[in-house]
Amino acid sequence: MSITGFAHKGRGVGIRDHQLILPSVVCSTHVSRKIANEVGALTFAHQNGCGIIGIDVPGVDNFFIELANHPNVQSVLVVSLGCETIQGPELLPKINQELSRLLVIQESGGATGTYEAGVVQAKQLRDNFKSEPKTVEKLVVGLDLARTVENLSEIKAALTATGFAVEIEDRQGVSEHNLAKLMSKKVHIIFSFADENQPPSGFPLIPVINIASTSPLHAALAAEFDLPSDATTNQMIELLTKVANGEKTKSEVSGIGEIVAPRAVRSV
Repeated sequence: MSITGFAHKGRGVGIRDHQLILPSVVCSTHVSRKIANEVGALTFAHQNGCGIIGIDVPGVDNFFIELANHPNVQSVLVVSLGCETIQGPELLPKINQELSRLLVIQESGGATGTYEAGVVQAKQLRDNFKSEPKTVEKLVVGLDLARTVENLSEIKAALTATGFAVEIEDRQGVSEHNLAKLMSKKVHIIFSFADENQPPSGFPLIPVINIASTSPLHAALAAEFDLPSDATTNQMIELLTKVANGEKTKSEVSGIGEIVAPRAVRSV
């Protein structure tokens, strides 16, 4: 089964060609959003980077690095405030430097100056480093098991028989944590079996195919799921192949989903 992706230098071959505007701290998310909106890139809001203590410091730092080095990412612009715990200048050397840039708001003329410089730098990264098409040798499929899936063995066997690698996260009831952990495993695409009491999920860098359960909530939100509860493994693989080759999932079209960094310590 042939899947054509994008060769991303230093990151591998991805199935999406995303440029990421990465705010290293909550205080820089507003500027990151303005830059991303202007150039058509991805970004995300979060509550990390400032006042982090204990083991959360290396944990969040590593999480940002994994985001920036994911195969679905073409290039990265890190936007830092300048006084946060997770410092942009310390983060950048751990990212693919040839395809990454850094702006510090306190050193770039404030929010307005950073926005203007960010638009220029993001466009330069996109224009100067065009992604070449390349065959994905081994598609890595993530399974978000936020609920019990009765035919899990059948699904795994079908994916493996098709030639795909499979990674699983099975924290019950919490898709957002499962999706983050699957990202760290560099999956290209995710099947999400959301908890019966939770709506469908999304993750900005990774296509998420949401499969409904038989719960009343999922029945009411049926139009927001990619596949019904009675979808067969053949239907799953057929849609997965289409999405891997560029077709957008419903969460990609609607823009739902968030990125939640793993935290162990409740800090300010």
